[in-house]
Amino acid sequence: MRGNLFSVVYEVANAMYGGAGADARIAELQSSVHQEIAGEKEDVPLHYLLFKLTNRCNSDCEYCSHAVSNTANEAKSDIPLELVQKTIAEAGALGATAMAINGGEPLVREDVLDIVRTTVDNGIVPVLMTNGILLPKYWRSLGDAGLRYAIISFDSIRPEIYEKQRGQSFEQALAGIKAAQNMMEEFPGTHVHATAVLTRDNVNDFIDLVKFMSERGIPVQISPHHHYMNRKPDKISIEDRAEIEALTERLLRMKHEEGYLVANSTGFIEHLTEFFADRRRIPADYRCEVGYTNLFIDAYGNVHPCWDRRFKPLGKLGQTSLEEIWHGELMQEYRRRMLECDCDGCWYMCTGEVSMLLDGRL
Repeated sequence: MRGNLFSVVYEVANAMYGGAGADARIAELQSSVHQEIAGEKEDVPLHYLLFKLTNRCNSDCEYCSHAVSNTANEAKSDIPLELVQKTIAEAGALGATAMAINGGEPLVREDVLDIVRTTVDNGIVPVLMTNGILLPKYWRSLGDAGLRYAIISFDSIRPEIYEKQRGQSFEQALAGIKAAQNMMEEFPGTHVHATAVLTRDNVNDFIDLVKFMSERGIPVQISPHHHYMNRKPDKISIEDRAEIEALTERLLRMKHEEGYLVANSTGFIEHLTEFFADRRRIPADYRCEVGYTNLFIDAYGNVHPCWDRRFKPLGKLGQTSLEEIWHGELMQEYRRRMLECDCDGCWYMCTGEVSMLLDGRL
């Protein structure tokens, strides 16, 4: 398939709200960002808001700080609905194209349908990021509320691997995938992706996962396990170079030659070997442009330029507006630092894939 998870945003935006086609909008985005980087233009609009509405979760993923078993180490928090709605309106006024409804697990919030409706009312594409466990309960209501893009966490089609990594019932997760298929059938134009954290445990059956999801019309996004961010001693990172090289080569063939639904960009996949085998967090020729498109909000209301720990929060919801943050001097400073990769480095989809889209490395 062409593109990546962010290019799909423009397909959904075009279907929901009309306007220029996806290719034209992506070209305009690329031009706008590159003009601002070159100093030829100012005040590029905000495009993507990644919003952790809660850090509560009903899964126990072995690599996640929001996992059920980590409750004692993290104060749980929900952003109040009124503040969420105010923030969405501010994002809409800044020109945001899409908002990730994120967590934790966002479906544990009883007001999630109100949040989806508010997002749609402000002309923003809501993107639900979920483990899918509660999707059988909510899929029809979510579709009625206007949701047309969902990303479901699903690591393996082997029950023992899925349950080890995700700490949830494999059968319940499968029911979530079936609910997503129902949603695509009931609400034409709905896109569903699966995102899988790639580890030593699921590397050997990853191809089977891509085939399984492709048969159901669901593209797969690869999210490499970040060994240096893990909250437990690292026992799940891939270390065998031949193993990851073989997987990378196979994924690229599946994407470009065999018609399977691999949602990652070519540039993102090509870096996986260096990321795992060489522990090189970012490519040698990489510049991070996400500061010109994204803002990130944690479950405590802190606004960040990305999730990197070197960057202090830009402000806090209810105290500083998104407009002040987006156009502020600190954000400008962070943009420059991010371009130079003056950070700890990462290969997250929400950062790496944005830069792949902006540089046309799809």
